[in-house]
This record gives sequence, structure tokens and C-alpha cells, in this order.
Amino acid sequence: MKRASRSICIAVGSVVSACSAGPQGATPLAPSPQATSATTLTNSVQAPRGGAMVQIPAAVFRMGSDQGAPDERPAHEVRVATFQMDVTEVTVGLYSACVSAGGCVPALRGVQFPGVTAHDHEMFDSECNGQRIELENHPINCVDWAMADAYCRWAGKRLPTEEEWEYAACAGDCDSALNTRGGVMAIVRPKNGPITAIVGTSAPGPFGLYDMADNVWEWTSSPYCPYDHPDCGERRRVVRGGSWEMDEVLRVHLSDRSPTDPANRTANLGFRCAR
Repeated sequence: MKRASRSICIAVGSVVSACSAGPQGATPLAPSPQATSATTLTNSVQAPRGGAMVQIPAAVFRMGSDQGAPDERPAHEVRVATFQMDVTEVTVGLYSACVSAGGCVPALRGVQFPGVTAHDHEMFDSECNGQRIELENHPINCVDWAMADAYCRWAGKRLPTEEEWEYAACAGDCDSALNTRGGVMAIVRPKNGPITAIVGTSAPGPFGLYDMADNVWEWTSSPYCPYDHPDCGERRRVVRGGSWEMDEVLRVHLSDRSPTDPANRTANLGFRCAR
């Protein structure tokens, strides 16, 4: 992780897909934001037990960045099949429905990460949303990878792959995605305090998805492997996105990626599902 303790040292940006990498030299098929706006509206569907989704068309796109951090290299072509992605991050209300149905364990008000101390609990436990009814429309946080995976399975979905996540966030061009709607603040809201925000209140990205670059970082299903060694056997998972913490928001770029222990539970980490 890029930050220990409270920050999930995450990075923003990749889309995950269950599909394998495409052949070298394939022509990118990513539609432009303008071309996908109608698709976004007409292909929105309601997932079981709540949670609107958008259908994202199959594509070959260039993932990663040769100008980014070492773990964002090499930029490489990836093929994703048609998939659906949650329009927003999973909320406290949706997760609570899973708990009530017996499909999820409660998200307790407590952080957990390597080296956590009593002082950390005193500082950060109150930022966990799980037991706060008044935050029903905020993203669920302080959930580990297994908890996120269990929710998505209960809802008839799954966690997105890293490839799907990046494509859904960028529509194939992470370098320009944050600028196509007026700059970073069009997607990343200013920090209003040590708290999450109601989902879907910032401007959407190219496929109509909200909060891909703020609110909370998001779990993916993908192990944290180098792009040129995808079968490395790494236990840690890739997390993507951004969070409400101002120092992280200032560093957000959508091809950023970081490793996170599957057992970590922090206030700036949540998830959305794919299918």
C-alpha cells in the first residue's frame, strides 16, 4: 500500500474484466464519451435486490501508462467482453439489506489493517459507516475483500476485474478522462470533512458511472501482479479509485493502482459490483 494505516494506499483507475488480453496491435474499440451517452441511458438495468447498472460494450483498449508509476507499466492492450457495472458504489442501505437477508456479515464500526493500534481505532473507527442509519445513501466502507465479494455474490453479481474497472472509469483513455468534463473537480468533489458523501452527487464519468475517482477506493477481484507477469500468485488485491481524503484526491489519476491485503478494513475503502 502507498500509505499504511488510515489510507488504503490505493490507486485510481483500471477496469477489470474476466476476459484475456487481446492480441498485440489490435485496434482500440473504445467508444467516445459522446457516442456512449445514449448507450448508457438505454442499457441501464436494475440489478436484483437494488443497485442500478450500466451495460458497457466489449472493447480492446490500452491499459496502464508508460508515464505512470512502475506498477502501471507497461501500457498494454486488453480485451474486455461486454459487461455491466454498478452506477454507484454499494451503499450502507444496500449492504444492510444483505445483512438482514443473511447474505453478509455486519460491517462493524472498526478499522483493521496491519499494525493497527489502539490510537488508530480511537482516531478512525468513528469514520466507518456500517452502523450509521443516517448514512444510508453513503458508500459502505470498512469492509474487507471477502465481505465485498459476499455482497456481490448475494446480489447475483461479482467484483469487477481490474481491466473492467479501468475501462469503465476511462472509456479507454485514462489520461484524458478527468479532463473531458471540465477538469478534475468535475469528477472529484472538494473535501468537506472527514466523511464520505452521498453516492452519485458528483459528475459522472464517460459511461455515466459516479464516484470512480472519489468518495471511497474500490476493491477489485484481481491479484496485484505486474502487467507483464499476470500469473504471479500474489495474495494482495488491486484497489482502484479515489477517496474523500484531500491529500489522496490531489493525487488521483485513473491508471493508478495499489496492493491491499484482503483482510484490510478502512474508512476510505468500499466497492461496487459488476456482472
